[in-house]
Amino acid sequence: MSIGTNKKVILTIKDQVYQIIRDSIISEQLKPGDRVNEVQIAKDLNVSRSPVRSAINELIGEGLLESVPNKHVKVRKLTEKEILDIFELRLLVEGYAVEKAIERLDDRMKATFRDFRDRLKACNTYAMLGKYVEIDTELHDFLIKASGNEMLHETMHRVALLINPFRVVSLKSETRFIESIDEHIGLIDALCEKDLKRAKERIETHLTLAKNEVVEYLKTRHN
Repeated sequence: MSIGTNKKVILTIKDQVYQIIRDSIISEQLKPGDRVNEVQIAKDLNVSRSPVRSAINELIGEGLLESVPNKHVKVRKLTEKEILDIFELRLLVEGYAVEKAIERLDDRMKATFRDFRDRLKACNTYAMLGKYVEIDTELHDFLIKASGNEMLHETMHRVALLINPFRVVSLKSETRFIESIDEHIGLIDALCEKDLKRAKERIETHLTLAKNEVVEYLKTRHN
């Protein structure tokens, strides 16, 4: 990757460096525990060290990177407890978001949810896993945004960045991939029909199954 020079692009060099490093973490090109070398990144991207340092500090603040005192910066490696805590938080927050989204549901929101439904159904082969993960991320983000609570949306966006590398892990089999699509479609249908009980059951089931897959993966990784 390289830094663009188009003056029409509003993103600063620091913003571009930030996106490149963040995307590398989310895609696991940079894996948990990997060192992040400021000098090497600046050299690879042909930029000065200052925007790289600023981008790294921002990612440390978001929790994607961590600084080892007097040593180096590395990609944060979440513990099993931290991941369980994140899923517990998501269960609480997204359950609340379901309630508020149904309260606030209007034709525009309903149309957006139905568009997500169509996009999900189009992911009809396991080869589309990457595309599905993108849609999955967007849907959960929109659900929280639909609650109308901007502070909650901003907070959970940061949490989502931490868990994003595990989204593919939670879909490691084609069977689970198909089940996950069905869970999302069921959630969307319940939301559009304003069926609160069914919608909350759908989101709880989906997040619990995803959590179980990630925990199983972590146990395998540690063995």
